[in-house]
Amino acid sequence: MENRYKLPKNIQTGYFNNLERTANPKGDQLAVLFGVVGRTYRDWKRGKFAIPTRVVEIIEQKFHVDFPYSKAQALSKWQESKRIVSSKGGIALFLKRGGPGTLEGRKKGGKRALALLRERGIIPIEKLFFAPKHYSIKLAELIGILLGDGHIGKEQWSITLNATADKLYSTYVMDLIKDLFLLSPSILHRKKINVFVIYGGGKKNIEYFQKIGLHIGNKIKLQVGVPDWILHHSQYRKACLRGLMDTDGGIFIHKYVVHKKLYSYTKLCFSNRSIPLVNFVYDTLAMLKLQPRLNMGSQTKRVWLYDQDKVNEYLHVVTTHNPRLLKNIGGVR
Repeated sequence: MENRYKLPKNIQTGYFNNLERTANPKGDQLAVLFGVVGRTYRDWKRGKFAIPTRVVEIIEQKFHVDFPYSKAQALSKWQESKRIVSSKGGIALFLKRGGPGTLEGRKKGGKRALALLRERGIIPIEKLFFAPKHYSIKLAELIGILLGDGHIGKEQWSITLNATADKLYSTYVMDLIKDLFLLSPSILHRKKINVFVIYGGGKKNIEYFQKIGLHIGNKIKLQVGVPDWILHHSQYRKACLRGLMDTDGGIFIHKYVVHKKLYSYTKLCFSNRSIPLVNFVYDTLAMLKLQPRLNMGSQTKRVWLYDQDKVNEYLHVVTTHNPRLLKNIGGVR
């Protein structure tokens, strides 16, 4: 259960009145923003129920309305009232009905309790999810990112990026997701393995990803490929290629010595263990006349651009949103 702030009724009512003087939208439209029904919002406004801490954070960040009370005290008041109510309810139920019943009965009771708690705004209602209405270049790029460094689970999706090399790119990915789905994904910094994990979830979100051609589970075992709607559209192909290359690709400086003279040139490489993804990258680069080379000899399959001019042409035609790829090319874009 999420934490809440309990305020005196007059202070809580004044808080929401101040919000409505400042905010646009108002009333039930604010309820939608907070992820609750209109009745719950009105109950908060008249001080019937405590305010979730996440709602206060949204108000502060989006509307810059200050909380009119000590947050520590408001949280403590709510925790104490919850403890008292829980204790009284448990004793009353035990006196009325005795100990817990059957497993099936407890399941039904739990479902009814959850429905009632959501109705009263004590726990959040099902997460709102805004799916893009149409396929787009941005959506195709996100598909490439998910196929490269992402994972789709039954309840949650995630994208894992190097916290050092991909630090700036992680901000771009967060903004791309916000733009597509009108939501801010969560981000976790796992310092021990030096990665950022960008993640989100919800039943509707996962169902949407499945609907547009992604699969739940291990990408390598499933040997996943690119959705058909991307394959049949040249601009979507380029956007998806960019997402794949920005995650599982790299640009390197190859150095060698001939007759004591040092030579160096730039090359691009994409590596992955899913053969359909490797074939997609190769075919798309070939369609763009970039003369890719395919290396299928090892467990990790690779696609190369050995010609420095073709690498520069890739950056001009496909482009990149990951500054890491530009690190070794001396400013060539």
